[in-house]
Amino acid sequence: MRMERPASVGLEGVPGVAMSMLTPGTSAERVRVDVAAVEAGGSLPRHPAGREQVFYVVSGHGRVAGEDGVEHQITPGTAAVWSRGEQHTSWADAPMTVVIIQRAPAE
Repeated sequence: MRMERPASVGLEGVPGVAMSMLTPGTSAERVRVDVAAVEAGGSLPRHPAGREQVFYVVSGHGRVAGEDGVEHQITPGTAAVWSRGEQHTSWADAPMTVVIIQRAPAE
């Protein structure tokens, strides 16, 4: 067994968001897992998903929007799933901890 404490690093150009990469998603792994700590009022700006992306809320609450821009409330135990290339964004209405899983398509 190996114990690790992944470093939490501020997301450049995105105030109020810090990310910890749990697994890098190399081509051999095909999955990347990050944990995001988003301060109340913080957001991940609209951007395309590089891979299929699961945004799972562990604590706190906020809102998410997909390609259509319609906002949906998101709370602990709830996941938003975006398709590869889909434009999306998220906002934290309270401090929010999120696990982000990005899955690469099978080759």
